[in-house]
Amino acid sequence: MITKDPYSHATELLQERLGGRRLDWALVAGSGLGVGFVAAEGGIGLQIEGQLTLAELGLPAPSVAGHGNSLVWGRVGASLVCVQTGRLHPYEGHPIAVCTTALAAMLGCGARTAALTFAVGGLDPALKTGEVVLLRDQIALFGPTPLVGPQFVDCSQLYPEHLRRRVQEIHPGLGPTQLAEVVYAHARGPQYETPAETEALRRLGGQVVGMSTTYEAILCASRGVPVLGLGVVTNGAGQTGLSHHEVQDRSREAHAQLSGLLKQVMASAFE
Repeated sequence: MITKDPYSHATELLQERLGGRRLDWALVAGSGLGVGFVAAEGGIGLQIEGQLTLAELGLPAPSVAGHGNSLVWGRVGASLVCVQTGRLHPYEGHPIAVCTTALAAMLGCGARTAALTFAVGGLDPALKTGEVVLLRDQIALFGPTPLVGPQFVDCSQLYPEHLRRRVQEIHPGLGPTQLAEVVYAHARGPQYETPAETEALRRLGGQVVGMSTTYEAILCASRGVPVLGLGVVTNGAGQTGLSHHEVQDRSREAHAQLSGLLKQVMASAFE
């Protein structure tokens, strides 16, 4: 029996609200970032045209502090951008299809490029707390996948060089050095990693660790959509006394730099 694609309702509703227009960018916001991205002051410069709550898409609201609950769209320069102001995570008890429905809807509206933002712990001791990093690859062996059945998707270029180069060309005006380009290792969470787990991920080649993002990048790869991964190191993985309050604080501190980079990348991308 053929059943309706679980993403169809959300995609059709967003397409209707967009008036059939094709998105240039789908932006998923990490902890402490989403509401600020769409703010009138200090955001990505989004000229807001409309929004849908996750509830209208048939989705629950995120239970994690620092995450919004809507899709907001409008223009950044010449680009039509849709921002998911908060994530749903598998560790909240949601099926992976629920966690990726909002992104799937944006991809279903023709998004040419996706930007995934995040807060991560640093596995590489050279990374400083508060440092903004670019993703060049990921280790998702221990995380969920949105793919079902024999979808043998090529993930060899999840975070293509041309997008990383674009950000690095913009960054000198916002910071003194190039951004570190790192490998994201997925940990299921919600608990933070033990020192032994941290060391294991480091030996596997991970430089940062987080509980999201990788499954979104896989979904994008399955749709042929290139991904920009941009986020902030909010703590040192495996340290004692870690807290989500620290994650939110470091994200807010890096917000201006992240917003500035995204604004310039998105505004010039499809002009």
